[in-house]
Amino acid sequence: MRRKKKKVQQDTTWTIAGSSPGQLLHREDNQGFLFDSPSAISGDGKVLTAQESDCSPLNHAIARYPSLAAWKANKSTDSWPCKAAVRQITAYDAGFIILLEDQTVLSCGDPRFRDCLGREVDESRPANEPGVIQDLSDLGEPIKKIAAAGYTAAALTESGGLYLWGMAPPGSQSRHNVFQDISELPNYFEVDGDKDVQDIGLGESHAIALTTDGCIYIIGDNTNGQVGHGKDAQDPISSWSKIDFTPPEGWAIIAVEAGPRSSFIVTKKVKQSQSS
Repeated sequence: MRRKKKKVQQDTTWTIAGSSPGQLLHREDNQGFLFDSPSAISGDGKVLTAQESDCSPLNHAIARYPSLAAWKANKSTDSWPCKAAVRQITAYDAGFIILLEDQTVLSCGDPRFRDCLGREVDESRPANEPGVIQDLSDLGEPIKKIAAAGYTAAALTESGGLYLWGMAPPGSQSRHNVFQDISELPNYFEVDGDKDVQDIGLGESHAIALTTDGCIYIIGDNTNGQVGHGKDAQDPISSWSKIDFTPPEGWAIIAVEAGPRSSFIVTKKVKQSQSS
């Protein structure tokens, strides 16, 4: 089974969910680390990374490598210029979603799974080259984050709107289909009666959301306990369900993230105001 990898950073240390502990993520002689710039590894093993020209910081590009070994050897197969710097790259099983600093969202991937691209595909806009997801550009509000996993992708607007697109897992894959009404183009999805969403994380067959009122919601498969209901609760959660989580005193929830079969709640220590 193909599985994309999720990266988590603490200080200067990177941990990769879905990767073997011994997998090296730097080039020979430590000349460059994979996550020095926005990068991602898709479920089919390809690597997509942002590049900047040594001559000018205004020359931005995206490079694709057929494998991690090819990235280590600095042997890319494709490269495309970008009109703005890359803010974020995230991967799904068969491709990538890219967010630029000007809030444009691009996608590229295996043409067999074009429903994951969120855009029209034709000879002038092939699936395997980064192309603009026009429906997101037409929303009239900035995109602040993207997420992807399995065969699902998401975009989150600055105002808290959550947009999803993708397809059910193909063939004989036994993964749970989290969002039954998902389609090939971005559509708005409500969380608990249209709450504004602050952050979103997608796993292979589950999702976790943080709303602006500080609540955590989960949906999807719980085979590995990834939605926080304990391993004894095997039935999938079919609609957004609020989980009971209170951070330790003096800490606040600031973000959520999901690995392929895991969920993360990110907290930050709250600065204590000085008493008068």
